[in-house]
Amino acid sequence: MLKRRTLAMVMVLMMVVASLAGCSKPAETEAATATETAKPVNIKIATVLSESSPGFKSLAAFRDEVNAKAEGKINITLFGNGQLGSQADTLDQARTGDIQMMTINPMSLNTTVPLLATLDNYFMFDNMEHAYKFFDGEGGQKIMDAFHSQNMQGLGILPIGFRQLTNNKASVESLDDMKGLKLRGYNPVQIAAWESVGANLSSVAWGELFTSLQQGLIDGQEGALTSFAEQRFYEVQDYVTITNHVFSADALLINKEFYAGLSADNKAIIDSALDAMFAENHQTVVDQTNALMTSLAEEQGTVFNEVPAAVKDEMRAKMSAITQEAIIEICGQEDFDMIKQYVDEAR
Repeated sequence: MLKRRTLAMVMVLMMVVASLAGCSKPAETEAATATETAKPVNIKIATVLSESSPGFKSLAAFRDEVNAKAEGKINITLFGNGQLGSQADTLDQARTGDIQMMTINPMSLNTTVPLLATLDNYFMFDNMEHAYKFFDGEGGQKIMDAFHSQNMQGLGILPIGFRQLTNNKASVESLDDMKGLKLRGYNPVQIAAWESVGANLSSVAWGELFTSLQQGLIDGQEGALTSFAEQRFYEVQDYVTITNHVFSADALLINKEFYAGLSADNKAIIDSALDAMFAENHQTVVDQTNALMTSLAEEQGTVFNEVPAAVKDEMRAKMSAITQEAIIEICGQEDFDMIKQYVDEAR
């Protein structure tokens, strides 16, 4: 009897083990299936930059690197040339999570995000190296974090370059040459700054600028050499005066909540690709700016001159006084002084 009972118990135990083993297989299978079918993280990047611009090319390289390294875990799609709308449109889309990343000119938000107004200070940076050092340091991080109020995180800058003065009259060698020069105006600070050195400003939309220059409604404009070349302004502007008065750059932003919600692995892939992209892009802009000056002079007959140091000092004294006053009205003295200190430390 004991033997039969023992045998029966053994058989029951074997059945239980077999049953448990059978139950574990579907669970393991389900887990494996879930891993295999996990949806990739989709990232849409929107920019108004043209496909020929250094910024767009860098974003395309970033997209390709992340998509390759993520091996299906991340899928980035890039929309250029304003395909998804204006900067204001795509900022709204990014804030609400319809897209995840976008580029924007910080000056378009200088009243909504007051700290950004500090970037409109004339003669703020000495050269490209100085600007890069600032944005790579604590001052730059303050600027990037200022976008938190828009539910966005700044990731870094895609530089366009320093703004230069162009016109179709003559090379500007002195403040006397500025007097009566009709230039494009686009915001109150910029208009006041140029009027302080004798120029006449007229509000002209960016999309109407080429035609306005062509028809002689205005004599000139200010902008980076990359924009000068991309927009073919050399066809209607013969003279470029190197003033380096304002450093222009777009900021690359990402939805703050989306960025915080990335897994550690995915964030590492994205951050590594961002570091590589920014380093490559910043050097490319320097190289391209130098190459552009040579090609524009040789192929288009553009006449370049650098404003004399003494004249630049006069411009700085007059224009900075105007811009600083206007900027402080927007962001306050404390924030202005904070950013100025970071700029000075970056020298």
